Amino acid sequence: MNITIFGASGAIGQLVTQLALENGDFVTAYIRSPKKISLKHPNLTLVQGELSNASTIERAVAEADVVISTLGPASDMSRKLKGTPIADGHELIIRAMKKLNKKRLITLATPALQSDDDKKNISTILPGVLAKVFLPNGHAEMKKMEGVIKQSNLDWTVVRIINPNVKHKGQSYDYSFGDKSAKLSVSRENVAEFMYSAARNNRLIGKMPIIYNK
Repeated sequence: MNITIFGASGAIGQLVTQLALENGDFVTAYIRSPKKISLKHPNLTLVQGELSNASTIERAVAEADVVISTLGPASDMSRKLKGTPIADGHELIIRAMKKLNKKRLITLATPALQSDDDKKNISTILPGVLAKVFLPNGHAEMKKMEGVIKQSNLDWTVVRIINPNVKHKGQSYDYSFGDKSAKLSVSRENVAEFMYSAARNNRLIGKMPIIYNK
């Protein structure tokens, strides 16, 4: 596949990029600074740009079979709202995909972004409540992204994560919509594995699974 990855220089983004290259895919990595990605591979193309640059985003998704975003809001605990750059960037990514007739989008979020499939459970309720209180900027990003993605008419999958900072010790993963108990943590490696596998899983189109370490 041809895969375009936004946030490819981040911790999860680099893992997804590596998985794709190891599996023989062609990757276009959209990054702000080439210095932040050390991967080198004949199937890897770097596109440097800001999330606000519509023309560069269009160039990055032009050949994509799948677009993956590992971008997430900063953990900002201040009460002063500072805009929604990640959500605004998603708006431009989706606009470019529609213009170029691209359909498959896989992106990252938290359970502050709500799914129509959600059952009431600590994993579907608590993260949103905590984010609203302690991370108002991130919560604003998630709520705006929710509207942008649901209204896009793309074949999207939103991979929701809670505390992706746990050390990976070879654990497997599972996903939930609140229909089963989910641990409130997941390793970045398992997030990357799941996002990459979702590119080939049509059953997850229009779904927002919460990923957790088993």
